[in-house]
Amino acid sequence: MREIFNHGDANSNVTANILLVLITIVLAALILLMIPEMGLYQPEDEPPVIFEIIDINSEEPDYDSRIILRNNGINMYENRFLSADIYFSQGEEKCTVETFNGHDFISTHHFGIQTMEGSGCRDDYWCTREKIALDLSDKTIHPGDMIKIDFYSGEKNELISRDTYLLK
Repeated sequence: MREIFNHGDANSNVTANILLVLITIVLAALILLMIPEMGLYQPEDEPPVIFEIIDINSEEPDYDSRIILRNNGINMYENRFLSADIYFSQGEEKCTVETFNGHDFISTHHFGIQTMEGSGCRDDYWCTREKIALDLSDKTIHPGDMIKIDFYSGEKNELISRDTYLLK
């Protein structure tokens, strides 16, 4: 008569299933540990860098200060509802941009900012990878200054992005 159960096979199936589950758990834990290095993790108290300062120009003799920004996010934003506060390290000075829509910018009070230009302010939306250049008043930014820009969205002025840049 033939045996119904093969005693050698039963134990290895259970062991294999347990090993597969353990390997899956270990791989999931390793992936979760790698998320901060991938740039996907942001501390809760620090907003992400959606709008990045990609360059600041300010050179002698007149220190004609210019900030170039780029939308590095995955969404396009209605620029009419975006605003920003720009902070300079030589004190608690700040400039305020009430809107990033180029047409609406003309009629706003923009002390410290002379002009705004670029593909991100021409239409109604600031799309991904588009740039905006802010031409600030001369002698606003000097080498060694740390520039911080807080970007706000909507009428509630919700902080959605922050970036800092050290001008060398």
